[in-house]
Amino acid sequence: MRLEKLLEPFSIGTMKLRNRIVMCPMATGYCSELGEVTDKLRDFIEERARGGVGLIITEMAPVHGFGSTKYTSLMVEHDDRIPGLRSLAEVAHRHGAKIAVQICHGGRFASPRASHGMAQSASGFSGKTQWDSSSGGEGLVREISTEEIEQIVETFGEAARRVKEAGFDSVEIHGAHGLLVHEFLSPLVNNRKDRYGGDFAGRTRFAVDILRAMRKRVGKEFPIIFRISAEEGVEKGQGIKDSVEICRLLEKEGLDAIDVSSGTAVTDPLPDFPPFPPMCFPRGVFLNSAQAIKEAVKIPVIAVGRINDPVFANEILLQGKADLIGMARGLVADPELPNKIASEKLKEIRPCVGCMICLHTLFTRRPIECLGNAAVGRERQFALKKASHAKKVVVVGGGPAGMEVARIAAQRGHRVLLYEKDDRLGGQLNLASMPPYKLEIRGLTEFLISEVQRLGIEIHCGVEVTGDLIETERPDELILATGATPRILEIPGIDSDMVCTAWDVLNGSVEVRNKVIVAGGGTVGCEVAEHLAEKGHVVTIASQSAAIGKDIEQNTRRYLLKRLGDLGVTVLTNTKTMKIENGNVILGTYGSQWSAQCDQLVMAKGALPDRKLVGSLKRSFPGFFIIGDALEPRSAHEAIYEGARIGRVI
Repeated sequence: MRLEKLLEPFSIGTMKLRNRIVMCPMATGYCSELGEVTDKLRDFIEERARGGVGLIITEMAPVHGFGSTKYTSLMVEHDDRIPGLRSLAEVAHRHGAKIAVQICHGGRFASPRASHGMAQSASGFSGKTQWDSSSGGEGLVREISTEEIEQIVETFGEAARRVKEAGFDSVEIHGAHGLLVHEFLSPLVNNRKDRYGGDFAGRTRFAVDILRAMRKRVGKEFPIIFRISAEEGVEKGQGIKDSVEICRLLEKEGLDAIDVSSGTAVTDPLPDFPPFPPMCFPRGVFLNSAQAIKEAVKIPVIAVGRINDPVFANEILLQGKADLIGMARGLVADPELPNKIASEKLKEIRPCVGCMICLHTLFTRRPIECLGNAAVGRERQFALKKASHAKKVVVVGGGPAGMEVARIAAQRGHRVLLYEKDDRLGGQLNLASMPPYKLEIRGLTEFLISEVQRLGIEIHCGVEVTGDLIETERPDELILATGATPRILEIPGIDSDMVCTAWDVLNGSVEVRNKVIVAGGGTVGCEVAEHLAEKGHVVTIASQSAAIGKDIEQNTRRYLLKRLGDLGVTVLTNTKTMKIENGNVILGTYGSQWSAQCDQLVMAKGALPDRKLVGSLKRSFPGFFIIGDALEPRSAHEAIYEGARIGRVI
């Protein structure tokens, strides 16, 4: 399929792009703790430029140390940063991509560890935010003074000058997602009484002053982009009508393009949507806002928000809803996405499924990683190299770890045989796609299956591997990716016919009765509870932890908990499943016990490694690898990483 509209050249002001695909800004955590450009960040940027993207907008770069949201922010606060920044521009230009820097001030979300003081804010607004448990928002917030505002305006101007001197093609102002510029624009947050608050003119003055200061230093020909949260999704927040007028005003002031995002960092009350929407939100969730702004301005508009399907992206452009398509996570998952579109290899695109692993790593103060792409942040280390000599490789297990190790080994030139005891490939990914709002996981499963087929791997489904089979095959390398089995509590009455596992529920092998207790409040427990509640069951979650869903990425978790509440799911925390007696489940907490009536007890208490094959191989084939859940039950993300790593070393 030829997606010609996506591939058309396009211009933002004087900047000519080779296509209409923009890599939107996304924090990586790859800079040093001093805000310096590192080889890791350069490699990450270069891989996306090599992949054919038109424009790369780097992660947000604070204009001042007090505005840094984390230790590892890319920084543009003084001239000593220019050489490092220049190296980023050079690697992008080497492969024909244009590149911009997004500059920002974190405002109330500036990390106390970085600012060493009270966070600066447009006002004293102190609602709970999604940053509170990660980088910033931990300390006190104070209203910024007029004198400080004027100083910060100048720091934005100077930062833009550095960006231009470093050889970048454009600069973007971060005016979204609850950071300082957005705080001033937001009628919810900005309750100032001076000339930077109050009416529309007051709330927009800070953004206008910044744009003017930047334009003064970079000249008329250097493109400036503005990222806006077109809708905050909360009562009294910034709405599309205000945003349209803001964009018109900035256009009159000489702005060159609008990058239309939405959402805010406020979490209490919970907004209609977060700035970084997980897979429970539809693709193109912010598209209506982009279209409304495009209809109101003449400068180019970039649409963002879960636009991870190239066919959908091309249709947006054909319908005139936006001028450019912004992707961040899609290009993290597959940096070759634009080149694969150009060569009409759409089935070979590794999809972003909105799983939020990338955000989860950031929110837990680690550099970004990706569920499907283990090479993210390891571009140099994981560069594929042909094997010195081809080997016969047998992989046992067709789940995510097994398919990934088979895929990588085949790409390196090995002959690979893949065995799976079930009648289809996918392993636990097949179960993971069954709960509500998880269907998109199938995209990753289908990609892996398509790749192992395309690469000519010998696939044997419905075959349970034995030691005798391995002796017959006599492989040069053997990899066990046999997965796991559900963990069953060893409690009295566990053999009752009212007990089943979450896996039984998700694969449809049991007929679940009406009133259900789910033992376990992790990801699987929460998701199977929602799955059953949506089907009309009366569901209670009994969790030994003090809170449920603690292992779920925070954006995903907030909206999942809300849906569980809306569905009437009862949640019992600090509660242990003690035994099954006379058809009832005995629960306990802090030394007390009580009987809970139910028709079905669903075990969601984790998994145990499936190592039945290991014992029979230790003598006949001692040099095998164990990967994924067969080594230790964990996440699909970790399983795919192990497959990717072992595939590169055999």
